[in-house]
Amino acid sequence: MAELKNKVAIVTGAAGGMGRAHCLALARQGVDIVAVDIVETCRHESLQQPSGGKAGGLAQLTDEIRALGRRLINVFCNVSKAEDVQRMVTATIDEFGRIDILVNNAGVITSAAFAELPEEEWDLLMNVNLKGAYLCCQNVLPHMRQQQSGKIVNIGSVLGREGSANFVHYCCSKAAIHMLTDALSKEVGEYNINVNCVAPGTVWGTPMADWAMRTLGGGEDNRQLYQEIVKKAYTLGREQTADDITNAMLFLVSEKSRNITGYTIYVDGGHKGAL
Repeated sequence: MAELKNKVAIVTGAAGGMGRAHCLALARQGVDIVAVDIVETCRHESLQQPSGGKAGGLAQLTDEIRALGRRLINVFCNVSKAEDVQRMVTATIDEFGRIDILVNNAGVITSAAFAELPEEEWDLLMNVNLKGAYLCCQNVLPHMRQQQSGKIVNIGSVLGREGSANFVHYCCSKAAIHMLTDALSKEVGEYNINVNCVAPGTVWGTPMADWAMRTLGGGEDNRQLYQEIVKKAYTLGREQTADDITNAMLFLVSEKSRNITGYTIYVDGGHKGAL
């Protein structure tokens, strides 16, 4: 995709799982990366994580992306906090001068029966999954409008379309992401900005999938349980990988999708219904 060369992309939740895959895939297409997460200290002192930061994650990603010949900055940002997001966008403009792509990938999940769902868990999922996307979109849009171009890809979920017991709060947060995508696209289309969404099923090799399998009783070695669920719950009967989701994201940020906006693409292997 030659048209992506030298573009600048912000990817939230970049330290692992799908976020990491998104960063690498974009870099391979010639995109410079702003890798955003809450698990690492960042390059810009004003945004550093107060308590330090975990080793690994973004440090390895930095080496891999720079080995591809692309520029990258790591930015600590709690996407649910307006001041963090504002400083993250400022850091991006200071470093690169533009924002072409935003991938709202950061997300969290918990499980609880609705009658026992703590208010703080409801707030956590709404704040990270929904408010985080709202804040990131709101803060990048002035720059995209000014340059009369931009691509926003939100990461939703098959559970934003179909409810699942014990995941009411997660389902609601992702359904709202799908509607945010649709409604926002109608406001910004006149500025040549596309807003779309990719909705995965259960993606193997991500921390969220590992947590889900443990929650369902898979223990330490949970791949067998995952494969059983895939055969039962997904029409195609094969694993979904981070690359499957990334391929859809790449399509939506490319010129091949220039007349697609406001849509959610379900990359879920033909999900048959709630597990």
